[in-house]
Amino acid sequence: MNKIGKAMLCTVLTGAMAVGAAGAADLGTLSPQGAKAYLDQIVKLQNQYGKAYSYNQLNPHIWKGLCLATLIDMDKDGIPELYCSASTDGQSLYTYANGQLKQLNIPKQVSNFGTDYCPSTEFQFGKSNIYLVDGQEIMNGGPVSYLTKRGDEIVSDFTYINYQFTNNPVYKVNGQSVSRTTLEASIKNFEKDLTEKKYIYFSEWTINSPSGTVANTITSLRKLTNPTAKVSTHKVTLNGESAKLGAYTINGSNYFKLRDLAKALDGLNTNFEVTWNAAQQRIDLTSKTAYTAVGGEQAALPAGNKAASLTNASVYLDGKPLSLTAYSIGGNNYFKLRDLGDALGFGVDWNADTMTMILTVK
Repeated sequence: MNKIGKAMLCTVLTGAMAVGAAGAADLGTLSPQGAKAYLDQIVKLQNQYGKAYSYNQLNPHIWKGLCLATLIDMDKDGIPELYCSASTDGQSLYTYANGQLKQLNIPKQVSNFGTDYCPSTEFQFGKSNIYLVDGQEIMNGGPVSYLTKRGDEIVSDFTYINYQFTNNPVYKVNGQSVSRTTLEASIKNFEKDLTEKKYIYFSEWTINSPSGTVANTITSLRKLTNPTAKVSTHKVTLNGESAKLGAYTINGSNYFKLRDLAKALDGLNTNFEVTWNAAQQRIDLTSKTAYTAVGGEQAALPAGNKAASLTNASVYLDGKPLSLTAYSIGGNNYFKLRDLGDALGFGVDWNADTMTMILTVK
């Protein structure tokens, strides 16, 4: 079959198999730090491949550049992976765990249909896993693999070959030769509870197109890295007494200034000192130490919503680094209350009936 014929066949087959396109990104339990790592990686790939554009290769136009970026929870552990594709120029998959971005080992090329004339990315959604489908039986007779994530590795849960364009057709399931009937039954059985989602790199397609996925994913990730901070209307008590502690609510959690909290806890078992370590460019906390006020603590927060940005402010407690989520708002760093409670040893509870944050020091 010549190239034109292949291109036409791809168009027909892709159209026949196409189903609904992508929806909104699901951030799951991705941390703000993970969101930043994903955003940084998207920028690197845009610098490498260029931003999305289309060009005419025979017919029709094909998307090029970084035209696809989507969050997809391959192993359903609540933390989505980042899948990116520059069409025929390359695809990549990343995960974020233990404070590190890791690139997972998937084939470099988008190989559904196995040809540059009709590239597409295909996912199959199951109850416990999502699969990236690599390969296509129609053109080249190579293996088709259903790739998913197990731990930090990519594995194939199902592989088959269905090559009919020869006098000696080849039918295999997981490396074993089988009859065509057995092959078709095996594929049907494996896919029986799966739902397909496909991205087609023809710019003419409005359904199943990767167009807009990069911008949508960036917007979703920025909900964690550059959120809107709202002045909290919740009350705060400390050991049963009303506490004068202003806070911002960000994505459902409350964030406080360290010095405000240090002053509130001064004289109690969980008191701590706050100092700026200029030599190391970090904030040092010293437990079981009286707090030295600098002025301005526990001042009322200005009304109105504020822009927040994820900060990399380094914080150490008694010489050891802490893993804390912090946002910069109006030139000050605000830290997640429960993170501080875990680190410093005071209890944090919530009374939904009275909309009160309850801090307890034993």
